[in-house]
Parts: sequence; structure tokens; C-alpha cells
Amino acid sequence: MWQKRELLSFPRPSSRVVLALTSVIASGTERRLAFVYRHLIRKAPDGYLLLVTPELFSVLNRGGYRLDGLPNVHLLGGRSPFDRKAGAHATWWVNVGRMFTLQRYSQELRRWIERGHATLIHLYLEMVPYHALFPLREVPAITAVVDHLPKYFDPRTLDCQLLLRAIRHSWKADCLYPPQARRLAALGVDRQKLNDPGRNCVNHEAFHPEEKCQSVTFSARAIDWKLPDLMPRVAEIVLRKHPDTMFHLLGKGPLVDLMEREIAMRRLEKNVKVGYREDPSSLINRSLVHVSLDRYDNFTNQSLLEGMASGCAIVASDVGETGHVVTPEVGRLAHPSAEAVAESILELLSNPKAAMAMGRAAREKVLREHHVDDYVEYMLALHDLTRSEPIVGGEISPTPRGNGDHG
Repeated sequence: MWQKRELLSFPRPSSRVVLALTSVIASGTERRLAFVYRHLIRKAPDGYLLLVTPELFSVLNRGGYRLDGLPNVHLLGGRSPFDRKAGAHATWWVNVGRMFTLQRYSQELRRWIERGHATLIHLYLEMVPYHALFPLREVPAITAVVDHLPKYFDPRTLDCQLLLRAIRHSWKADCLYPPQARRLAALGVDRQKLNDPGRNCVNHEAFHPEEKCQSVTFSARAIDWKLPDLMPRVAEIVLRKHPDTMFHLLGKGPLVDLMEREIAMRRLEKNVKVGYREDPSSLINRSLVHVSLDRYDNFTNQSLLEGMASGCAIVASDVGETGHVVTPEVGRLAHPSAEAVAESILELLSNPKAAMAMGRAAREKVLREHHVDDYVEYMLALHDLTRSEPIVGGEISPTPRGNGDHG
């Protein structure tokens, strides 16, 4: 089912599709889209326009994505003075202030549309709830569904209601992986609107195997459901048996201070380093083991795929659909507890030859099943205004021209 397809030939966008990234930080979605955009414009040089915030533009450039060297990349304007948002998750009053900035961005989008530079807009992250409240009706819109948290699929929550409303105002929904589409269908969303690529992709160019050393990497936002608070205890257990191992805990967020206190209390500062890197590839590429944790699902985790692309043996929390990606030949699934994660790491460190073989298999799996070429073909078909049939599990079949229904 997941075998890499030969590249197909579908109608390319006849005018520009606007991809709108309005974030203030570069999480997995922003990194994925920056990489995908580079390959999209190779297939459709004049078919796309990428709008990004100045903050995101700078972060992605420093992270090696080189947006400043790509065509049709434009910076959105300045933020509202009422906007104090600094990360992906903020208090409600900070998000209210953010709405003033999103209003500015919406006006900019409308100007691009009025100039005739866009026939379709693809909205991500913050622009999705904004579109729910203040829909952009001038051209067809696609709502990207990238979150897997339960609150987005619980009709009792405001998050779910906003997502459903945004999809109602949209021509299509772009789900990052199949379970999201199934959950939305169960909530009554028209299945004809629901599309998914089957599998995520990753920057396999920046993340590639280098000579391995005795190190373990963990890269994630320091937020509750990514379980970073487990890692100091994990490191303590592992270092008792392998005291020469280095741990690099990469990321930033509200739990960083807690992690640093735990590391200091356990006197692990020599072997456990905490910090954010805009380009973590130099550390992950040389790591023997890469850890990816999530309370709910690792299936689409960019950090997980980055570790696999880097040729690391993987340890991942055994939740959701993760087992479809982390199979026995590429790593180990573990119960999301410090003891279980540490036990899996110890197994790999105790047999480095087997761990390196897993890393090679992980890299091959990424190139075979998570290749950007497949994702680009999905995007090109998704943006074809003549298509009426949904794309399910990444399976694309040609649609006769003239059957499009923009809703």
C-alpha cells in the first residue's frame, strides 16, 4: 500500500496557488512546507506563491531552508502592536491580540487575490480558525488539518467547532494523515472534501547519515504532550550503564526550565545538553539513537522522520499509528514512561552494529515511503481546480477536466 509510486502527470496550476504560513515559530509543519515548496516550484515554476511572516522567514533561512533564494516567496507585513504571541501555544488573551495581526494578513491575502495572482489559497495553522470566523470567499480555499490532538475532534470543544466551520467554508480539507480524515468523516464532514497524502514527507537532504557517535538525540517542542520531562530520568537510567553517552535534548517551550532543573538535580550537566537549534541536523545526523515521544501519536512527527532520514535507530512512544512507521527493522516502540524508553535505548546502545543496521533501514524506509516526490504529486493533484474526486491515502487517479466543484 505504501510503495513509492512513479511520478504521475496531472494538470499543473493554471495560476498561482497561495500557501499562507503565518506562524511565529518553525515547528514541523513549517519545516515540511518550506522543503516541499522548493520541490513544488521545480514542477510548477509559476504555479505557487509562498507568503510567510518575517519571523518565520528568518528562522527558516537560519535553519538552512534558504527561502531567500527561492522565487515567489513574499513576506507578510508587520504585526499588530496588540500581538504578543511568541510561541505556538499561548493564553487566550494573547491569541485575541494575535487576531489583529491575522486580520492584517487576511487583508494582504485579499490584495494578492484582487491583483489576479491567486486562484486558490491553502491555509495553515492560525489562519484556519481565522478563516472559520472571517472566511475568505473570493477564491476557493483549502483548510490544512495538521494537528492530531483529541480536542480538535471532540465536538464539545471550541477548537473542534472552529475546525469544522473552517472546513465548511472551504473547497477541500487537506488532512496530514488518514486518521484525521476518518475522525472528521465521523463528525459529519463530507467525505468528498477530505483528502490525505497517506504519509508525511521530510527533508531527507539536510537530514542524512554521517559518521555515528555514542549519542542520543531528542528533538521536540518542550510542551506537555511531547513528553520532554521524561528525558532527564531516561538519561539518568541510561548513563548508569553507558556513562560515555551524550544526550542532546533539542527544543524550546514552557518545559525547558523544568528539564534543566531536573538535569541539575540529577547532576547530569556533563552528559545532557538542553537547547534549541534552528538547524539540528548536524547533531541528529551523527546520533546513533533518536528518540521521538508523543502522548497521542507519532505517525506524522517531523522529528521522528528527521531521525530516520539521518540514519538513526529510533525509539518512539507506542501510541496511535506510530507502529506503521517505526517497525522492528528501524527501531523500537516503547511505553511512554522513562523506564521503558530507557530500556529500549539501552538495548540499542548495547549492540551498536544492530543499531546502525536499523539506522540504514530507517533511511531507506524514508526514501521509499516518505519521499518528497510523492508528496509533491499529492499537492499538485490537490490544487487542481478541475478535480472532484478526493485523494484518499495518497492514491491519485486522473480526473476528467471540467468536473471541478469549488463548493
